[in-house]
Amino acid sequence: MKLKTFLLSSAAAFMVVGGAQAADLSVAEPVNYVKVCDAFGAGYWYIPGTDTCLKVGGLVRMDIKFHSDSAVGPISSDSPYDHSASWEFATETHLTVTAKSMTEYGPLTAFLELRAQSNNADPTNNVVEVKPSTYDLTTGDKFAYLDSAYLELGMLLVGRTGSVYDYSGGFTIDGTDFDSDNGADQVRLTWAMSGFGIQLALEDPRDRWGTNLSYSYSMPNIVGNVTWAQGPWSGQLSGGFAETGYGSGFAVQAAATVKLDQIAPGDRFMLKGAWAQNEVWSFAATTGPVGASTGSIWSMATSFQHFWAPTLSSAVTFGYWNQSDVAVSDAYQVRGNLVWAPVTGFFAGVEGTYTKYEGSDGSWGVKVRLERDW
Repeated sequence: MKLKTFLLSSAAAFMVVGGAQAADLSVAEPVNYVKVCDAFGAGYWYIPGTDTCLKVGGLVRMDIKFHSDSAVGPISSDSPYDHSASWEFATETHLTVTAKSMTEYGPLTAFLELRAQSNNADPTNNVVEVKPSTYDLTTGDKFAYLDSAYLELGMLLVGRTGSVYDYSGGFTIDGTDFDSDNGADQVRLTWAMSGFGIQLALEDPRDRWGTNLSYSYSMPNIVGNVTWAQGPWSGQLSGGFAETGYGSGFAVQAAATVKLDQIAPGDRFMLKGAWAQNEVWSFAATTGPVGASTGSIWSMATSFQHFWAPTLSSAVTFGYWNQSDVAVSDAYQVRGNLVWAPVTGFFAGVEGTYTKYEGSDGSWGVKVRLERDW
């Protein structure tokens, strides 16, 4: 009996002491876990302690290219960068960051996209104006640049992004080289309602015309579009007016895309055409044409994508331009590919290209691309 009483007394004493020690311990602060933000779609999360939602994305890709000598550039008898190799490797990465929050004026958005590349290809293969001023193709062209960065509040956007004049170049990996495809610093207004939209923008002309811009230019590019999306159909009608070293001119472009799920889920077809005065030729075709003070240029592009299976697809894109009052007046290009996407965020594809300018031999190229995006 005495032993039982002793054990019970000891246990009670330990409980009292333990309770006193526990009372002396500091209380841990609650952990502020990152919370998912579903107000703006998938992939967003709240920045801790704020009402701002953040999304981080990007990609890494590897290209293995094969091509004819005429596709290597620049090609000239006195260029120190000429080479006769018919293959090359190129690696590229993109990083995108989007920050959004809701205000009484509508969504407030900040977006940026950084790109970097290690590439021995033609120096005109990417956006020339944002590259370093010096690079050496003999040792490898490595560069990083700001592709896009803008602020958007309600219907107002300011910053650098794609021109509202432009439209998709097609469903192949590289689309077509013969269409307008420019990023620009701009001020933009957007109105949208019931599947229709209107966009008007003032764009920095240096981003589109570069050295073809008049030294005494006095106005920004004025561009705009009307868009629509009804059922399987969507499209865009664009217009632009600009002042260049060749004079002032205007341009128009019309494009439409239709979903063809009745053939196979994901199938689609695109058709577009553009016309511009030669003074502002870049609104119709940016690769090949040159400016002139008279005449005009028109271009067209069409593309079709078909899914053989949910993870296997092919696309074909055809582009053409014709220009008056210049030495080289027309060219065409055909691209075709086969793409395998076995899992979300990854694909491997092979794409072939044939390009022919008036009065010159055609050039061919084949590209193998592996890409992971998130």
